[in-house]
Amino acid sequence: MNKAILSTKRPQFAAKLREYGYEIIQSETIPCSMPYERDHADLQCLILDDTAFVLSCCTRLSEALFRDYHVISCGEKFNGSYPDNTCLNAEYCGDKLIGRVASLDEKVKAYCHEHEIELINVNQGYAKCSCVHIAENAVITEDNGIISALRNTEIDVFPIGKGSVRLDGAEYGFLGGASGYDRDKHTVYFCGDIDRHPDSERIKRFCEINHTNVISLSEDELTDIGGITFC
Repeated sequence: MNKAILSTKRPQFAAKLREYGYEIIQSETIPCSMPYERDHADLQCLILDDTAFVLSCCTRLSEALFRDYHVISCGEKFNGSYPDNTCLNAEYCGDKLIGRVASLDEKVKAYCHEHEIELINVNQGYAKCSCVHIAENAVITEDNGIISALRNTEIDVFPIGKGSVRLDGAEYGFLGGASGYDRDKHTVYFCGDIDRHPDSERIKRFCEINHTNVISLSEDELTDIGGITFC
């Protein structure tokens, strides 16, 4: 993986990723979405193996992914309002997709059925925002519903406290939305300084146990930018 899809509203994160050798693909701006999430990549695309599901309104993003992925245009019911805005906001972990199944795009659900990807239903529409993916079968989350849903699976789920993540224009953000996992490099990147999170030492220890490197992209407070999608 040598490309990263993310919002460039806070350009310091993209600039730092370039220093690490990534080509930046800028997320799009969707006018009908809430101001604080109009440019969030984790609402605009979902990559499952060699297939990229992209909102039909994000034509530039589709074109950027076309050479490397089979791109499927979707989001016919997307209107910018919750929960319809979360049709692609799901966490792909191992052979499972974690998300609010009722809100997921029908093309995503059909793909999962065809490729034997198990759908794990949760109440949280912002499932990907709520999960920090740190290994093939390991996530960090503050969402009790996700913790409960994963309890009897092979996914190792690590609970943390809520808060401590900024989202401009909203009361709070999600740590998953302030991070991105490059599985090829076994590295999780945080948009801000993970040491400023109250559970930072526990988070870093969990990553260490899972042989995952931790990199903070700045010394600022953690900021939810809609996550980083590596591809």
